[in-house]
Amino acid sequence: MSQVSLYLNDAAMAQLRSVCKKEQRSLSSYVSELIMDNRNSTSWPKGYWDSVYGCLNDDSFIVPPDLDAVTDGPLPAFD
Repeated sequence: MSQVSLYLNDAAMAQLRSVCKKEQRSLSSYVSELIMDNRNSTSWPKGYWDSVYGCLNDDSFIVPPDLDAVTDGPLPAFD
């Protein structure tokens, strides 16, 4: 059986241990299942956009108007 080394900060390791203890599983079996469950996934993790996209909670933030493509200038050429 292969082995993998993980380098986690203390908070991440504490969370991993807590989840494994609650589910009465070893660290190895829990991490292995995470990898196998996500091996073919091409999507963002569940709940990712709930905490990232649109989560700015700042009344001083103002969305700028869209730029007019005609007056914005020519697009650079990428060769």
